[in-house]
Amino acid sequence: NTARDWYIFHWNLEFWSGFSEERAAQMKAGEVEFKNEDGTVSKVKLMRDPYIATTTHKYFGMDDLLWNQPMTYDQIKDLPDNKQVNNFIASSPNGWAVVAGYGSARYNTAAGLQAMVYAKETGDLTFANWAKDQMEYILGDNPMGYAYEVGYEYSYASLPHHRSSHCSAKQSMEDPVNQVHTLWGALVGGPDLKDYHLDETKEYIYNEVTDDYNAAFCGDLAGLYHFFGAEGKELADKNYTIEDFNMSENAYAGYDQIDKNGDPLPTGLFVSGGKNQEQEDSVQLKVVVHNRTINPPKFESDLKARYYFNVSEVGGIGALKEPRIDYDQEKSFTDGKNEAVLTGPFKYDDNGTYYVEISWQNCDFYGSRVYQFCLGYEMDADYNKQKWDSKNDYSYADLVSFENENDAAAITDKITLYADGKLVWGVEPDGTTASEEPANSDVLWGDANVDNKVTISDAVAILQSIANKNKYALKPQGEINGDVYDNGSGITGSDASVIQMLDAGIYKQSDLPVKASK
Repeated sequence: NTARDWYIFHWNLEFWSGFSEERAAQMKAGEVEFKNEDGTVSKVKLMRDPYIATTTHKYFGMDDLLWNQPMTYDQIKDLPDNKQVNNFIASSPNGWAVVAGYGSARYNTAAGLQAMVYAKETGDLTFANWAKDQMEYILGDNPMGYAYEVGYEYSYASLPHHRSSHCSAKQSMEDPVNQVHTLWGALVGGPDLKDYHLDETKEYIYNEVTDDYNAAFCGDLAGLYHFFGAEGKELADKNYTIEDFNMSENAYAGYDQIDKNGDPLPTGLFVSGGKNQEQEDSVQLKVVVHNRTINPPKFESDLKARYYFNVSEVGGIGALKEPRIDYDQEKSFTDGKNEAVLTGPFKYDDNGTYYVEISWQNCDFYGSRVYQFCLGYEMDADYNKQKWDSKNDYSYADLVSFENENDAAAITDKITLYADGKLVWGVEPDGTTASEEPANSDVLWGDANVDNKVTISDAVAILQSIANKNKYALKPQGEINGDVYDNGSGITGSDASVIQMLDAGIYKQSDLPVKASK
């Protein structure tokens, strides 16, 4: 680095940190004149006493002097002063240097990093003191009363313009209200010339975060620690370390989210639903499956939802029409590469209760998926006196209308959800819940017909259920017991084969369940 380069460096730092004599006098008096957009002038009382590095300025751009004259660092102070009176960098009423309103903090901390380099190489702390003052402003000593570093202390900008920290299931900057993750240590864009900052996810001018913001920010902080915070320095006693700090436990909002009505949203896997177009012979239904898994968040690739309904008022299942599919969000989102599949109806009990099942197989997603379909019956001469009445349908009870609001849906535990074949959300019509599913210690592997023994009849029960699920449905416990091949994949013919081999002595009871062969 030549002396000429240091002169340019020094000049640029003066450009950042200097004020005119007039502004310096106002700062000293504690009241600054501030020009408004409409041309009027306001006087603003200072809440802090900004550090002013210099009130004069060197000439810049004198070719003969700057480029052709040999020079040493000691000669810098003897160069001619700028005879013009200027505010070289615009500053807020409380001394925040602003070269551009879009991400003011990135430029400011970049200048602070240069001040640290200058101090390191020259030993001159003039501009280091200015950088320290600006950093104190960033970390909370400002009119907004909070830090512009996410996660700093207890009050900070908490809604950075960052897709991953916001983690919207709807790809909307306004949903959720609070961000799911805390973007620890990120420097947001910062305030404007009036010391104002708007902490909202969509406000990229104030809350943008990028690599170049944090690069200079980290370097600036490192230099400030070296000159002011290290052992033996003036602010060393202000340093402290939070032992065993857990970022998840200390998140500002985390997964404690609310909906637009202010009601808390569950975490994990759950279901909401809606209704529309209720007619004498049919009803349109909406099932929304939600994936808000945590610790860690994960994609789900094998989900099934069951909607339960009763057909006693229309004379039985024979009157039911083929369910009509109205909308499949998975298919829409993947341009038809993946889709949910509706099957059924399947008989649930002898009281007229059936269910249809919607499956999302190999549809990896985090967030939610909407599925709309229509259930109804054929109104002909035999059934013309009957009306479709959803009020006796188990899954109908909690539904809200989405006729006037397409996104409307109510969380309900009467539409059950299964992951990898296991009940994870909701209550089945007979009262079975996810928490009541037997633990593995209660499972008798192979006992598909739940008679407390494993024989060839269990293989027969499995094959019958596969052939005609309506007539030979396994009990929930039987589905768990019978899943002995590639456990978690659900009941298949391979499970029956394993039980047959157990009966033939090829497998022992202790071998079950059997892993899938590669």
